[in-house]
Amino acid sequence: PTNPRYFADRHGRVVYLTGSHTWDTLQDLGQSDPPPVFDFDAYLDFLVARGHNFIRLWRWELLRWDTEANQEEMPKELVAALHPWARPGPGLALDGKPRFDLRQFDPEFFHRLRTRVEQAGRRGLYVSIMLFEGWGLRFVKDAWRAHPFHPGNRLPLEEGDPAGQVEGQGLFTLASPAVTALQEAYVRQVVDAVNDLDNALYEIANESDFATTQWQYHLIRQLKIYQAGKPRQHPVGMTSVG
Repeated sequence: PTNPRYFADRHGRVVYLTGSHTWDTLQDLGQSDPPPVFDFDAYLDFLVARGHNFIRLWRWELLRWDTEANQEEMPKELVAALHPWARPGPGLALDGKPRFDLRQFDPEFFHRLRTRVEQAGRRGLYVSIMLFEGWGLRFVKDAWRAHPFHPGNRLPLEEGDPAGQVEGQGLFTLASPAVTALQEAYVRQVVDAVNDLDNALYEIANESDFATTQWQYHLIRQLKIYQAGKPRQHPVGMTSVG
């Protein structure tokens, strides 16, 4: 209450958050399919040895992409797994695997999410859970074709499939109530997975553009409303847009 730029824990101790970052803290990332499993314990050892207390659980929305967008001299294709939604099919997505059903969640994704927040908490680390990732859809070539919401990668929602009205960065606006409803359901599922853990924070999206501002405000409000009925209320943050 005396300085809104700082956090205090429930014992009144001020917490200054600082950490080191890498990209595969939640989902596996690599050139093979499936990609190698990230050594999360070794990452935590690295942080603790340096007196750090904060990490971001990075969310990759794209199934795969070419690192040319990272301006690498020798671009390579990377694969990301796991993802929040189940892939039961029928039919194949554009990557040759079963299509997503955006009405079903993949329990393995949320189990890993909870497990890694718990692991970090046992080491005294706070975790910012990144809910959405805007950079890929802004800068990666053919990114829309690698997104679970692409009509070629998922089962139709209903007759006329209203979620098919937007694509790319349009997902991060309020243009489609059907898309927003799917995103809100996913956010609630994340909250349900970690609400009882003391060390969780939420980040709406990484590196989205200015057009997403009202969408991010909307999700901040929805998160706060949903958390109000839960035992614990965690901070919700919004990172830079540009």
